[in-house]
Amino acid sequence: MYSLSQAFSRAVSEGRTPILALRLTTSFGVRYWADRALPLRHSGLTGPLMADGAALADGSQRAGEGSFSLLEMAPRVLSLGRLRETLAPQSGDFLASLGQEEPASITVTLANDGPDDQRPMSRIEARENLLGAVGELIVGFADAPAREHMVRFHGQVVSYTLSATALRLCLKAA
Repeated sequence: MYSLSQAFSRAVSEGRTPILALRLTTSFGVRYWADRALPLRHSGLTGPLMADGAALADGSQRAGEGSFSLLEMAPRVLSLGRLRETLAPQSGDFLASLGQEEPASITVTLANDGPDDQRPMSRIEARENLLGAVGELIVGFADAPAREHMVRFHGQVVSYTLSATALRLCLKAA
């Protein structure tokens, strides 16, 4: 069950087109990708973090503690594929489907070409462990704050394919 704000429901009923984004969390930090450039507030951050956790803010918590490091926010999504969810097996027996459900899965294709013949996804694949990274499909509207966005899918990268032009991630629900 999803908990949505009234503003989100109103935007859907008005027929506005939502923004779909992929938030990928690796051991290095968070990357936020969509099919178009997004404002920084879409990620949940209001600006660059000035604290690194080394100084005490009020004696009880370190400044910047618990924040996440946003490594990249870019328009790299070529295709989000189709979210596949099912409860019914091929036989059509409903009772059997309760024990044989297939975990949700999605395949995301990201652009690997950049300016000056750089391959950003190749660099990421070489430095960070993509297998096991946590991916989330985020649905929201450009003028809505990040707290009002819906996480439609949450899963882990189980396989990927890298070519000169694209990185294709296969994610399965955890």
